[in-house]
Amino acid sequence: MSHEFSRRALPGLANGGRAGLHFVALVAAILAAAIPATAGTTIANTKHNLTPSGPGTFKAPETTGLCVFCHTPHNASPTRALWNRALSGATYTLYTSTTLKATLDQPTGSSRLCLSCHDGTLAMGTLRNANNGVQPTLGVLTGTALLGTNLSDDHPISFLYDSALVASRGELANPSSLPNTVKLDQNNQMQCTSCHDAHEDRHPNFMRMDTRYGALCLSCHTPTGWSGTTHATSLATWNGVGTSPWPASASPTSTVADNACDSCHRPHTAGQGKSLLAQSGEVANCTVCHSGTVATKNIQAEFGKIYYHPIENFADWTHTPKEDMTLAPPRHVTCADCHNAHAANASPASAPNVPGPLLGSRGISQAGLTVPSAAFEYEVCYKCHGLSSAATAGLTRKDNIRNARLLFDPVNPSYHPVAAVGKNASIQNFMPGYTASSRIACSSCHNNDTSGGPAGTHGSSFQPIIKGQYLTDQTVNDPPLLAYALCFKCHASAPYLADVPGKFPHALHVVTNKESCAACHDAHGSRQYPHLINFMLYDRNGTPVVTPSTVQHRLEYNNGQCYLMCHGVNHEPSTYPYP
Repeated sequence: MSHEFSRRALPGLANGGRAGLHFVALVAAILAAAIPATAGTTIANTKHNLTPSGPGTFKAPETTGLCVFCHTPHNASPTRALWNRALSGATYTLYTSTTLKATLDQPTGSSRLCLSCHDGTLAMGTLRNANNGVQPTLGVLTGTALLGTNLSDDHPISFLYDSALVASRGELANPSSLPNTVKLDQNNQMQCTSCHDAHEDRHPNFMRMDTRYGALCLSCHTPTGWSGTTHATSLATWNGVGTSPWPASASPTSTVADNACDSCHRPHTAGQGKSLLAQSGEVANCTVCHSGTVATKNIQAEFGKIYYHPIENFADWTHTPKEDMTLAPPRHVTCADCHNAHAANASPASAPNVPGPLLGSRGISQAGLTVPSAAFEYEVCYKCHGLSSAATAGLTRKDNIRNARLLFDPVNPSYHPVAAVGKNASIQNFMPGYTASSRIACSSCHNNDTSGGPAGTHGSSFQPIIKGQYLTDQTVNDPPLLAYALCFKCHASAPYLADVPGKFPHALHVVTNKESCAACHDAHGSRQYPHLINFMLYDRNGTPVVTPSTVQHRLEYNNGQCYLMCHGVNHEPSTYPYP
């Protein structure tokens, strides 16, 4: 139907008759019905109303048209949007990430139109066709809406979002399943307008959808395990102490679940461009909440103990989400090495299964291969402690290997039952809850020493991040119940404090001679002998502990016979009950 009318075709108008006026009223009513009533009124109530009547602080002093700051009916460029502004000639710094699979180039389409204001290179009042030829006196954009030309800390734009990208990257929704509110452009590219609708502000920041509970982000991103994670369900709120972890648009009383993705990420001007994380420091993205201000337990305080995982000793952003530890990347440790924030929850697990806080983390199997999601807790630990020997100073042993994976290997003569049930089926004298067929986890020994504190190997008062004292000096003067409190959490103390006829004389060594349990036993395992025997040659201070025998110069254990020099006594051999 043509909307072109002439006076000749409408004689009533030519004569100024009443019929002509009625027809004009009818046409006006039809056009009004064809245009949504909210199109003009909605934008008038947003910060995109740059006229003097607009609600924002950034606006022109002159009275001018509402739409003219973006659109013109004549001489538009580009014509598709009837655009009334020049386009910036800036070259933009683009987003980069080790997880980025999309191909990025300089912004295109509607994103270029948005950036003609939001990159701050052109005055907002510079229009192609100004009302009455007078340009509004409005300078470049300022404030939080100014993105600048460095887009490396902003969500990527102007890239093809297709099934090939979904297959390549993973954890993305197929473009055919995107909700109608998320708009790809005519070339199936993700643009600013995919998330933002410049004409209405029903949701903060002109979002097309409510961002609470991660609704907008989760339209495209489908992280494995997200729905059951603590970050998706927690009703914890910020207590008002310290730095607010929430985005500026969030209510101070909102919950972790309310903010969801925005608890950790920012789509624009992120604190750290890599992964669009909210805080500029890597560890701070976790401790801003896990310091007792949002999370109930203060994990940050654990890193203030004398022994702790040294998360502050390495350069920020060394970790990458899908790093292959078998390729020996730069040595580092950070929260994300053990925890997957998109999958972690508070569910417990029986040893050796992976507990909720470690769910979704990559790991290294007992065979030394990368696993994308650890099934056992020790697989997470093996990422650092199972591919090479520890780099920190420690005890020096006869078989001086400090690779936990090799020491726990079920082919060894003996090992603590982490990767498999132990080999000594006749061992007795356990504390209640433990038997010779029990399995334990790394965290059975390596854990917080504070009762009721946050679980995990964050920090401890005892070396090496263990939940009870275990002294390993050449001479131990503390009472055994204190010196080996860690051991006695599983092993009953009585047989080790008073010797039993026909059994190995532990009390002679530990109580009388004040030798450490560690002088003979390697708590992880032994690749040479049963009973975890792997003699300590030097303690952490470099003091000799066990040396070869003085005559035959032998240092070995064989079916209950020891050849060595220890606590001032030459064993050549000394014979003990076996097994």
